[in-house]
Amino acid sequence: MSVGSSDESEARRVAAAAQREITTFQVPSWLRTVGTGSWLAVGIVVVVGVVLLLLTLVTEVAIPLAIAAVLAAILVPVTDKLEGWRVPRWLGATLVLVLGLSLVVGTIVLVIRGIISQSDEIWAHLQSVRVLQSGVLGSLFSSAGSLIVSTVLSVFILLFLLKDWDQITGWTAGHLGVPAPVGHSIIDGIVNAFRGYASGLTLIGAANALVVGVGAWILGVPLVGTIALVTFVTSYVPYLGAFVAGAFAVVIAFGSGGLVTALWMLAIVLLANNTIQNVLEPFAFGTRLRLHPLVVLIVVTGATVLFGVLGAVLAAPLASAAANTYRQLRHIGLLGNAAASPAAPAAD
Repeated sequence: MSVGSSDESEARRVAAAAQREITTFQVPSWLRTVGTGSWLAVGIVVVVGVVLLLLTLVTEVAIPLAIAAVLAAILVPVTDKLEGWRVPRWLGATLVLVLGLSLVVGTIVLVIRGIISQSDEIWAHLQSVRVLQSGVLGSLFSSAGSLIVSTVLSVFILLFLLKDWDQITGWTAGHLGVPAPVGHSIIDGIVNAFRGYASGLTLIGAANALVVGVGAWILGVPLVGTIALVTFVTSYVPYLGAFVAGAFAVVIAFGSGGLVTALWMLAIVLLANNTIQNVLEPFAFGTRLRLHPLVVLIVVTGATVLFGVLGAVLAAPLASAAANTYRQLRHIGLLGNAAASPAAPAAD
């Protein structure tokens, strides 16, 4: 046999041995699990990114729809109560909507009347009104058009949601791709999460109103009741509501006592909206949303950084709703082993 043939046979034997090793190679189970999980995570991130991109393209509709859905989840029990009193559903929904709008308009009127009542003192102390008028007010008027359109759209969506709540939630529960009872349970979990969030906001708003009202009374600032009421009502709008209520309290304090009183009022407002609220917020939401306070703090902070005011409003209740949905899907076996059903009782 020639040397060339011997080398060729050796090469074939090495190649065959290598092929057998490759064929019999087993990927470690932990590596397979990590790889599969990584691809799933990448897919989830891509899907979420596409959804967020689509939402940015339709923000003029998405934001009013989100606001209306949250308000509907909170106000539907009132409409149901009116229907139980034999009030037609459409009329009850209209009455609830009118009552809510009256509360908003009444708060705005109180703010305007409070500023007008102190206008002479404010003008006497303030020397940079023209700068304020050309800057802040100019930006407010420039965005007033889009705000009005979004508000009107939210009102109409809210009216239809209140009137046809059972039909809309029933249809949604039946098209989630899960059994109808599970779908209804998921929808109920989402609704209860937003109602718990609203009750948490109520607790925080009452605490803020108490602190700011007592502080204004100690400083001798007029319109203490109005300041407390505005602080309470605007607490349902995260960040923006605190800014409006704080600015109102500081302006009234400035008009009544000058710069020193205004600075003390500002310190009290910051104390209420930062220190006290940050202490109460995780516990107020955590107990009602069945989330750990640390989870609430991290989720709300991250969503606020990423999505602004809308993220701050929706983060905590959506996290609670997601946890409830996970429990429901896991219970029926879609995300793991289904919960063991209790054994049937023995027949007598």
